[in-house]
Amino acid sequence: MRGRRTKTCPPSWTVPFSSYAEVTEFLRGVEVDCILRGQPSDGTVSLGAVARCLHELKRPDLAYRSIHVTGTNGKTTVSRMIGALIRATGLTVGVYTSPHVTNFRERIAINGEPIGEDELVDACNHVKAFLDVHGLQLAPFEFLTAAAFFAFRAAKVDYAVIEVGIGGRQDATNVIAPELAVITTVEYDHADMLGDTLEQIAGQKAGIIKPFTPVLCGPMPEGPRAVVLSRAAALKAPVLLSGQDYEVTEFIRDGYAGLCTVRVGASTHPQLRLRSPAAFMAANAAHALMAYDVLRKRGLLPDIDPDEIGRVFEKTEWPACCEVLSGTPAVLLDGAHNAPAAMRLATILRTTFEGRRSVLLVSLARDAQWEQVLRALAGTGADRLIVTGGPQDRAVPPDAIAEQWRTCSSVAAEVVDSTEAAFRRAVQAAGPHGVVAVTGSPQLAGYCRPLAKTFPAQALVQP
Repeated sequence: MRGRRTKTCPPSWTVPFSSYAEVTEFLRGVEVDCILRGQPSDGTVSLGAVARCLHELKRPDLAYRSIHVTGTNGKTTVSRMIGALIRATGLTVGVYTSPHVTNFRERIAINGEPIGEDELVDACNHVKAFLDVHGLQLAPFEFLTAAAFFAFRAAKVDYAVIEVGIGGRQDATNVIAPELAVITTVEYDHADMLGDTLEQIAGQKAGIIKPFTPVLCGPMPEGPRAVVLSRAAALKAPVLLSGQDYEVTEFIRDGYAGLCTVRVGASTHPQLRLRSPAAFMAANAAHALMAYDVLRKRGLLPDIDPDEIGRVFEKTEWPACCEVLSGTPAVLLDGAHNAPAAMRLATILRTTFEGRRSVLLVSLARDAQWEQVLRALAGTGADRLIVTGGPQDRAVPPDAIAEQWRTCSSVAAEVVDSTEAAFRRAVQAAGPHGVVAVTGSPQLAGYCRPLAKTFPAQALVQP
């Protein structure tokens, strides 16, 4: 069968996965894994099992330099941007992110490409074999994290950019010894796991700061920033502040793209073209450029030609993250699953698509603060809401979403059970000159992305 990797394992090991399909079935629990994608705020969960597993695997995470990225929003994009910049230096880089848009392989990328099926099976078999031999157990996100670290070593990467699952302090990824930590934003999300206040949430995210290791601190209110600065001071970790040490000095929307100028220290990167009209993408680019500059000045990365930096941002796609696919209608894909992200989406609809008929296609997860997300989406000024269950197992019932919508908006809501039929209906409702915004769930955005790319608008509106 495709994917069998027994020859790389000692004869005494049991190889439980013979194919990529078996691996994905095992890992289906990743999306509902609250234990290790984000621990309770009381800090009672130990990372000892992850650390021991990595020890038994001979510490694959120490075979390359790493960068650790957390934040309420923006961490996936920042991780990919940093990875793209490192790749532009000629080095080999792995990027570990979550959740995925289309399939699990996207979470473990090597030089910008998803890990191969055979390589993922091999990594998972090594992790599972050690667990079986030593009687250890890992939750799915922990398991995939260990497999990612192993896969990066097998690929002989020079760098790995590691995105936190949720929080930071007790996240499964927080066993690495990074060269740099990045905290993009601190906003309300996952209160049941991270705490009810921004200060508590900041405390969880600041948990990735390591002694004497530089940390980038993104824009955030004074309270959570003080928490981050206090943690950094206690560990003697140098801090570089957004708005002080680096910043976006100009942002201009240019159709479905954005042009930004970023200052990093005394240097300026003018007119960088981003493949998104979202202003927050410029802030993400600033984080990535500052991260590169810190490592370059420490002699850990070579120089990149300024023109090449521009090409990096112009070429890089950000699937389902304020991604606009031009067409009739246009399709805006954004997996916004918390209120701050939904408010940013509302800004995009009111500015980039001002005066055009807009239709929201929404699916929301039970474990998100979905009522708050829905209220934020009510501020988009959309002309219609279409609700579907989406491809996720833990979706809020569409009828419940429609009922809640009617308490915060007078705009008509319609329920369509089939996700593909819901997308077709949204295209029809938007009309050729309008826009369909697919949001509320990365899984929904990922499901609809190939539909928007594959089918002409004329076919989509047919019954």
